[in-house]
Amino acid sequence: MRLIPRWRTGGRLLLLTGWLTACSDPEPTPPDAGTQDAGTQDAGTGDAGPREITDACNSREEALTLPECALPLDNTPRQAWLGATFDSDWYRVEAVAPVTAPSIVRLRAGYTVPQTPVSLWLGAYVPFTPYRPTSRVDRHDPAKAPSTLELLIPYAGEAAFRLLTLRDDTSAFDTQSPYTVQAELIPDPDGHEPNNLSPSATAIPLTATADGASGTTTGVLATEGDVDCFRFDVPASTKRISLHLTTEAFSPELPFRFSYLLLTPEGGIPARQTALDPAAATDLRSTTPASSAGRWVIWVQASKALDQDFVMPGDLRSRYTLQVNLSDTEAPGDSGTPPIP
Repeated sequence: MRLIPRWRTGGRLLLLTGWLTACSDPEPTPPDAGTQDAGTQDAGTGDAGPREITDACNSREEALTLPECALPLDNTPRQAWLGATFDSDWYRVEAVAPVTAPSIVRLRAGYTVPQTPVSLWLGAYVPFTPYRPTSRVDRHDPAKAPSTLELLIPYAGEAAFRLLTLRDDTSAFDTQSPYTVQAELIPDPDGHEPNNLSPSATAIPLTATADGASGTTTGVLATEGDVDCFRFDVPASTKRISLHLTTEAFSPELPFRFSYLLLTPEGGIPARQTALDPAAATDLRSTTPASSAGRWVIWVQASKALDQDFVMPGDLRSRYTLQVNLSDTEAPGDSGTPPIP
């Protein structure tokens, strides 16, 4: 814990000089990390004087040890200040038990004032990614209103703690306005989780049809970097595999575009589709010859360009429908040539 003097955090030297001249006995420092730097009122003289901001939770070590640096998973808001250049605030989100159903930690942070010079950066250090935190930043015009940042992270009960940090993304700070940060545990709207990897892929039940078989499932790309894996078994009689992924149009639009990959039992990728417009309803289709019998896998994920080196966001609204059709007849003109991976 450290104290940030007002003259280090944007106060005016003239005001400080005037207060030192007028007041012979300054008030004690208020015990809060982020009390407004608007001066205090002296009960004896009526003069407004500067005060120091108590600044805690400045490191990983403080986040892990200080009780005031713990964020409860009950959506209780915590307010603090970024009161100096390069100031960073660290918090921990502790695991709770027992949690039997798939759940999500929702982290939110932001400023409520109409204007602030701070481009707030929120980063979360989740298990298994200690050096690559998932993050969001609000780079807004200081003359315009800031926005709320949100991170949606799968809850892992075996993790003893999670760390998050807030800082300014440039070199500004704001001693007049506090930010708010809060965490809560919410149910995962996707009942198939965890299914981010092929070994834990969700089975798509297939029902026999006059031409082969078909099956339908749903999913939600709810959390940071979410991938939904599905599997289905293709018999030797199947000649064609058709996929159809659909969603409604979302308003406001999702922060990503849907895409899917179809993987053969040998690991080839005979089909891939990506939506073009995140504001429009998604309607992705593909039909490919069945090159071999066995277990095929579909990966549904948010589209990411090759030059994007960050974790794609999730969205709790992003429910989609995926349909699989197996056909025992060849398409007109289909010679049975294996697809190009």
